[in-house]
Amino acid sequence: MLIPDRYVIFDLETTGFSPQYAEIIEIGAVRVANGIITERFQTYVKPLGRIPREITALTGISEIQTAGAPNIEKAYHMFAEFIKDDVLIAHNCSFDCRFIGAVCGLLGESLSNSVLDSVKMAKAYIKNVENYKLETLKKHFCINLPSHNAADDCVVTYNVVEYCRKKQNGGI
Repeated sequence: MLIPDRYVIFDLETTGFSPQYAEIIEIGAVRVANGIITERFQTYVKPLGRIPREITALTGISEIQTAGAPNIEKAYHMFAEFIKDDVLIAHNCSFDCRFIGAVCGLLGESLSNSVLDSVKMAKAYIKNVENYKLETLKKHFCINLPSHNAADDCVVTYNVVEYCRKKQNGGI
């Protein structure tokens, strides 16, 4: 898997695990060019339903934070405008892509960006870790940021991807 020099890392926070029953409540993204974060994107999303208490406990995202946030249609269009046609990278991308795919289906839109999974990158280039969960990799790289926050999880993923990209290019 060739890791490009320019890409966008994105992450979602949701009210559950299945797009059939859960909603996106935060979208985060960072644009990277030649190893440097050049732009950031973050928005909360106002869900149609309630945010379960256990999700608020896990993510810190409450209905107070999402009350004035854009709805999913507006938030998706803001996200699509940010990512343009860049290659996308997400940690365990199948989860995030299922939710984005469901939103696209509801809106009658499609997302044609190439998507890479940073879990696969980590498995190829990072050894001596218990597993490849983002929390484990965050500890491995001694990154001191909160978890289950889309914007911060993008920064953690960026560190993982850049390590892998440097290994791929023989720089480590």
